[in-house]
Amino acid sequence: MKLSYVLIAAAILCSACSKNRKAPNGFEVKVIREGEGSFAKPGQFLVMNMLYKDTKDSVWDDTKKRQIPVIVPVPDTAAMKNEKGLESAFRVLKKGDSVMLKESAKLFFENSGRPLPPNIKPDLEIFFFFGVTDITDEAGLNKLQTKIQARESEKNKLRQVGQLAADSVSIDAYLASKNITALKGKGGLRYVVTKQGSGTTPTLTNTVRVIYKGSLLENGNVFDQSEGPVEFPLSNMIQGWQIGFQLLPKGSKATLYIPSSLGYGMNGYPPDIPPNANLVFDIELIDFK
Repeated sequence: MKLSYVLIAAAILCSACSKNRKAPNGFEVKVIREGEGSFAKPGQFLVMNMLYKDTKDSVWDDTKKRQIPVIVPVPDTAAMKNEKGLESAFRVLKKGDSVMLKESAKLFFENSGRPLPPNIKPDLEIFFFFGVTDITDEAGLNKLQTKIQARESEKNKLRQVGQLAADSVSIDAYLASKNITALKGKGGLRYVVTKQGSGTTPTLTNTVRVIYKGSLLENGNVFDQSEGPVEFPLSNMIQGWQIGFQLLPKGSKATLYIPSSLGYGMNGYPPDIPPNANLVFDIELIDFK
């Protein structure tokens, strides 16, 4: 009998110290590490690291690796009645929390308004791990976003410097292999004038009338070409064109060797231009106005 009382007391104690929380809609939140203070209030923003993976241990996303937190606003309480699945769990999080949420792939995609991908089984369980680094208001959010944007801008500049160095090596190696002697322009541009025109050169305020053919330096694949003379505002074109055309008087023909940073950069222009692609343009400047 005494043993039974001990077991009952232990069960009550275990229940009292349970690290599970219930969201307003009943969704279960497993607390891995307890934070401090009160739950985030409507109008505030949760700043969190997020990792989610499936039962096969395949990581779907990890914001910590990208060094960009996920930011979730806490809506007004009037929205609670319409919250589905893990949406409601964000109402029971506080600063310093580390929590785990679990939801089937079927419910996750349904609740987020997206179709279930054909290669994903409906009953596949997805585990979401959130680490709440801060809870802030709108003013704090604006400061955080400004800080992130400045940091990402600096990272992009460093990436571009490294990419330009790699592009320059590739372009110069290509020119050397073809015994082509090219002139150097700004930003890593290389160009060869095959017919010298005369008169003044265009500026960014001009519209140029041109014939062109664009191909990839790597394999020579043609991704675009004009069927005859076409007109473009020069200010709307890629930087390689902006720099190159300002070097050429009317009537000139030239070949531009454009590093990716002066072309379509790290995003490319799918499907024909891959990321970080160096470009070759054969151009004729017929006129400008």
